[in-house]
Amino acid sequence: MNKIVKATLFASIAALTLSGCVKGNSGTDQPTGKYPAGFVMYNTCNSWNEEAYQHSYSQAFNVGLTGANGGAWVGGSETFLNPDQKQSINDLLKNGAKAIAISPENVTAEFLNTITIPVIMFDSHVKGFDKEACFVGYDYTEAAEKAAEFIATRIPQEGKVLVLTINNDPRTVKRADMFKNKMAQIAPKVQIVTQEIQTYHPDDKTNTAKASIQGALTKDPDIAGIYANDDDLAYFTYQTIDQTPSKEDILKNLKAVFGCGGSNKMQDVIKNSKLSGIEFATIECSPEIGAYLTDEMAQILRYGMPSEKNRIFYPGKVIDKSNADPKQ
Repeated sequence: MNKIVKATLFASIAALTLSGCVKGNSGTDQPTGKYPAGFVMYNTCNSWNEEAYQHSYSQAFNVGLTGANGGAWVGGSETFLNPDQKQSINDLLKNGAKAIAISPENVTAEFLNTITIPVIMFDSHVKGFDKEACFVGYDYTEAAEKAAEFIATRIPQEGKVLVLTINNDPRTVKRADMFKNKMAQIAPKVQIVTQEIQTYHPDDKTNTAKASIQGALTKDPDIAGIYANDDDLAYFTYQTIDQTPSKEDILKNLKAVFGCGGSNKMQDVIKNSKLSGIEFATIECSPEIGAYLTDEMAQILRYGMPSEKNRIFYPGKVIDKSNADPKQ
């Protein structure tokens, strides 16, 4: 569910006016009034997210929600340096928001606990915040475990695994920790090394991420597996290796690369990579998450409470060469 100058971390902020609905005589939803609401979240730029936009937009329309952006995934190509989520939330509250959905990156539990309207937490819990109305997000624990299982079965028992994290994106750090914990259980002799990637531009036009990945691989040619834990970084890893003149040295040891997201670009790499000896994989995170988030907002605005199923997790499925299906 994923958003700074970095390609995958756009700050997306919008105040939407959402229509409340009741069942008409025909059993269909009929608009009854307007409810201001807001979404403050980071917006991933992975190509799977285009489908998330459409799911969310369509779902909002179907349940009678209206607004300039039409759904839970809001924002577009704008980038913001050091987005101030606290200020954005305060702006929404001043404008009369009746409910709010937050993907928390730089907001504290102390501040969140001052909010008196229902709060939907998206993608991350905040320790110490005890008033969330509901949570909608991915089960990254299972994603990291599946990545560990995929890599562990393809590398030597005492192999070395590179874990890539992203500066200013604490979610990748959390996923890295989950991955390490699982590897310690199933492959305790594997050595884990971590490389932090600095913030980068869309498509890494300045080669910031690729240069960092190349530096890590050059410094440590014994690396046998890579947990990118982000599809952009997994794709940049493929590009880096493919464009390295001395890639034979890397290919001698590297056996597995695992991303996270299920993006179209990564599915194309998984299906069509010509890098001999390396298996690529990722985990698909359902784009319907946007639709569910919109549903929960509508539920709270209409009835003042979330649905009974107020903890929604998507474990996702592993995409490897057997089932990759890139969209043309």
